[in-house]
Amino acid sequence: MTENGEFAQHVSSAIIQPIEELLVYFEASHSDEEYLYFSGVLSLIKEPGNEADVITAVIELSKCAFLGFYYPDHLQEKINKILDDSILIAHTMSADQQPQ
Repeated sequence: MTENGEFAQHVSSAIIQPIEELLVYFEASHSDEEYLYFSGVLSLIKEPGNEADVITAVIELSKCAFLGFYYPDHLQEKINKILDDSILIAHTMSADQQPQ
């Protein structure tokens, strides 16, 4: 697998799939505002291998703590994990590729 393919797979497993799981919960619990917000974040990642798409989604995702949504404990843990993973991905993208 190429480096870009590995990156895309990591984005998919760390961000896309967990958000898709949140959307299932939000839809079932009729949490329309939360569903709309997280589906909007997901729509920003048109290509999981595209770093610009990913960083845009990570920035938008970081706002979720300040929107006044209530998350049950089990979802709060899942959202925290998504945030932690997305921050790590963003940090990795900004790392210097050429050691000095």
